Amino acid sequence: MKELRYAVARELRATGTGKQKRVEGYAATWNNPTDIGDFDETISPDPFTSLDKDNVVMTLNHDDSLLLGRSGVNLQLTQDHVGLRFECALNDSSVAQDVYENLQSGILSECSFAFTVNPDGEAWSTLPNGRMLRTLKNLKLWDVSVVTSPAYSGTSAAARNVIAADIQQRMAGATLAADTAARKAKVQAAIDCHAEWQRTHVAAEMAALDEQYRARLEFLSTI
Repeated sequence: MKELRYAVARELRATGTGKQKRVEGYAATWNNPTDIGDFDETISPDPFTSLDKDNVVMTLNHDDSLLLGRSGVNLQLTQDHVGLRFECALNDSSVAQDVYENLQSGILSECSFAFTVNPDGEAWSTLPNGRMLRTLKNLKLWDVSVVTSPAYSGTSAAARNVIAADIQQRMAGATLAADTAARKAKVQAAIDCHAEWQRTHVAAEMAALDEQYRARLEFLSTI
């Protein structure tokens, strides 16, 4: 299932003039933990492992009928040390020109990307505050999009795509595994502590006995 992530895009701007209008910015940034609701999420560097082969489009509001660009044609996607960078050379379509003007005037300032997680493409861990952290490591990119309404709504399709049922199940499994591991570690710590106490206690008893034997031998040697 496709998931969507919205954000105020880093360096999202309209560039160029006349017949060479462009839109560029970052659709995602690496190592930037975000509160998704039930868990936190971060993206490891270079997670889009098939970016050079994926057929990625750029749209307005994830609407394929409002097309701005396509990879290999007028959309360039790169992964650098900051994140997923896009650069789209706009044509003369009405939607492209509207997006360009709205970006220039500041009416549009957010973007989003749609992805699916490849097998073994995520990892779950527990933060010090007890929340689960989902780390995205291997993703397939479907589109990047300039959006007008980035906020998650509890009744929107976007919200369902943020925390889908299968993600909830995987998080529950990771939480259970983390809890089980924590309990095992606690039990093992108690066992180790008891074993150390036994070793220390036995050593102390043996030392006391040795001292008694030495004292008896010294006494006997004086008779």
